[in-house]
Amino acid sequence: MASLPRVLSVQSHVVHGYVGNRAAVFPLQLLGFEVDVINSVQFCCHTGYPSFAGQRLSGDDLETLIKGMSTNQVLNHSFLLTGYIGTASFLREVLKLRQMLPASCCYVCDPVLGDNGHMYVPEDLVAVYRTDVLQHVSVLTPNQFEAELLTQMSITGIDDAAAACDKLHQMGPKIVVLTTLDVPEATREGQDVAMMLSFSGRKWMLRLPRVEGGPFTGTGDLTAAMILAWTQRKPHELPLALEMAGAVLQAVIKKTMASSAAQMIGDKRVPPELRLIESKVAIESPSIRFRCQLTPPLNFACLAFHDAVVDGNCKGILQSLSAAARVCVVSDKADTSKDFSTLEKLSVLCVKSGDSQAFATSLSSIGISPREVLAVGATCDFLATAAAAGCCPVAMLVGDDSEGQSNGNPSGGARDHQSLSAKAEFTISSFDSLRRFLPAWSGCPE
Repeated sequence: MASLPRVLSVQSHVVHGYVGNRAAVFPLQLLGFEVDVINSVQFCCHTGYPSFAGQRLSGDDLETLIKGMSTNQVLNHSFLLTGYIGTASFLREVLKLRQMLPASCCYVCDPVLGDNGHMYVPEDLVAVYRTDVLQHVSVLTPNQFEAELLTQMSITGIDDAAAACDKLHQMGPKIVVLTTLDVPEATREGQDVAMMLSFSGRKWMLRLPRVEGGPFTGTGDLTAAMILAWTQRKPHELPLALEMAGAVLQAVIKKTMASSAAQMIGDKRVPPELRLIESKVAIESPSIRFRCQLTPPLNFACLAFHDAVVDGNCKGILQSLSAAARVCVVSDKADTSKDFSTLEKLSVLCVKSGDSQAFATSLSSIGISPREVLAVGATCDFLATAAAAGCCPVAMLVGDDSEGQSNGNPSGGARDHQSLSAKAEFTISSFDSLRRFLPAWSGCPE
């Protein structure tokens, strides 16, 4: 039996409430991670309260803990997660810790520096992150203000955010998630909260309806933990990982607002504590309502599905999709057209397996340029043929690592997702995932 992935989480702790490790550990454990904890500070309550008395762990204290763990041969973690770190000396000890962990350990860094123009930590930490830390980071999860500090750039629009992500990639992280993007273009004039995912040269926006009653504390810590969890679970479909993290965040905030409200303590407004325990089911099984959108969007006119990913059970989905784009089914069986004869606006292309020239010619015969086609399939041969024909190949990932939604393929079964991903420009694990490319499509019919 495979061992559970292990996380070493270094961030703040509070006796009462849910921020830092208190917001990260329980959700990670629910999702099947073993979590070891180092508390950078221990306060009675988070800093949103009038008083937050407690203790701070020094760099020397951290060094002592690390030496003990090393002596006992327990520094064998799959992930390092860091959040609030209050001093440069402590942060430098974290770097030493990273170097003692396995080379394969994935470092997920939430660079907690501040928010909304206000810094939480001494300014000298910014330079340490920028020059020393980021080169060792795998996944970076700054908010907009932190991204501006690290890149020394001003973010006033989506293009600025994309440029900031590119600069952060140059510093080291392969995956960057801006956990807040508070510009009118992204938030639709404040109606939504927005996040941006950046990897492999592409940018994805996730917009979620704003829940009134905030700002909430601990949401950034929860988001970073969920990004760690879902990027580990969905390594070949990172937009889905962000969608899962966003779904958890929305569910927890809604549960929080349904259960309690902000209170006045003295003359200070204290937001309600996150209701993580009551949100157990939503954390374990997120329900996705909102999809990422590729930015800038693709310019395409047709969806071409390999017959291996569609059957008679998909007719309702294909009919619904045909209202948003041209739809065709590609098959090497001459009688496939009978299966879809009742569908309007759907073409069936009979193409011999592996014949990219015939694929391109068949598309041209119905007035479609291959460059305008997203070709969706679940075999490496089909994806390679589609790419050679000039289409944009999209791998349908089905099986144990998929989204858990039916794609209409009765054979199903686990696929080699890594091989499929290598052949594709994009990956999806359900038909509903196509909403990432079709903003006007309402999704799979009920």
